[in-house]
Amino acid sequence: MTTDTITAEILLQDIFQSAASLRWFEQKYGLLSETFYDLYQHGALRDEDPDEIEEYLEWAAQIEIYQDRRQRYDAMIKQRLQQLPTPTSLRELQDSQLPTAA
Repeated sequence: MTTDTITAEILLQDIFQSAASLRWFEQKYGLLSETFYDLYQHGALRDEDPDEIEEYLEWAAQIEIYQDRRQRYDAMIKQRLQQLPTPTSLRELQDSQLPTAA
């Protein structure tokens, strides 16, 4: 069995895409994602309209993708910074494509 790897660049792409989706939902509903997610997790949203349910699920999924990718990215960068000499340059950090499990 092979382990897929993911680079910081791929994580950043996912983070940017999820962030764009989150901004779209926030503008559409006039509500920050954190507020929506709190309501969603506590079952405080109406669940009668299939279209609304689909949007809730999509918005919640984008939040979870954003959180997951951000956590992975932060851990990857923290690990890489520990391996670089101090002080370091952004170029040294950027040139290091440290893979992580997908």
